[in-house]
Amino acid sequence: MKIQLFVFNPYMENTYIYFDEVTKDAAIIDPGCFSQKEFEEIDEFINKKKLVLNFVLITHGHIDHILGVNYLIKKYNIPAYMHKGDKFLVEHILDYAESFGFHLEEIPEINMEITSGLNLKLGNTSLEFLHTPGHSPGGVCIIDRNNKIIFCGDLIFRDSIGRTDLPKSDFNTLMNSIKEVLFTRCEDDFKLYPGHMEPTTIEQEKNHNQFLI
Repeated sequence: MKIQLFVFNPYMENTYIYFDEVTKDAAIIDPGCFSQKEFEEIDEFINKKKLVLNFVLITHGHIDHILGVNYLIKKYNIPAYMHKGDKFLVEHILDYAESFGFHLEEIPEINMEITSGLNLKLGNTSLEFLHTPGHSPGGVCIIDRNNKIIFCGDLIFRDSIGRTDLPKSDFNTLMNSIKEVLFTRCEDDFKLYPGHMEPTTIEQEKNHNQFLI
C-alpha cells in the first residue's frame, strides 16, 4: 500500500490517496481540494498511476476536509462515507462557508455511513474504523492493521491535539478518544497520518506529546 499526500486549500489540509500498487484500487481520504488546480492535481495523479477509485472516506465533517466531495463522487461515480455524528456540520455548510472564505453552491453528498463495525476492502488490505469524537462528534480514525497505518484526521497531531473550541467539540471527550480508544486499540508502532502537518507515531505521542504525558 502506498500513500500520496496533497496539501490543499488555505487551511493547509492533508488530503490522502491510499492505494494498492498491485490492484490499483484506491481511496481518497478527507478531500480538501477546492480550486480547479487542486482538482487537476488529483486527476493527474489518478491517471498517471492508473488508479481505480473505490470510495471517499471522511475522518470528520469540518469544511476544510470535505470541500472536494461532490467533485469526486460525480466524476468517479463513487460513494462517500462519514460518521452520522457530523451530519449537522455538512447540513449547515452553506451557512458558514463564506465566513471561512469559501463560496459553495451545493451541500456535499455524503451517502454512506461509517459505523463501528464497518470494514472496507481496499485492494489486498482492509480498512476498519474507530469512532473517536472530541474534535467533532463524528470523528473517526481509519485503520489499516495489515500495514500499521492510521489516518487520524484532526484528533491528534505531532506533539499536539485537535481543537476543542469548535461547535460540539469537547476536550475531555477528545482525550478519552486518544487514550482509551486509539491507544488501547492500536500498538505503539502504528504510524499516524493527521489532517494537518506531518506524520507521527503512537509511540512518539505517548512519549513526547505534552497534552498526553
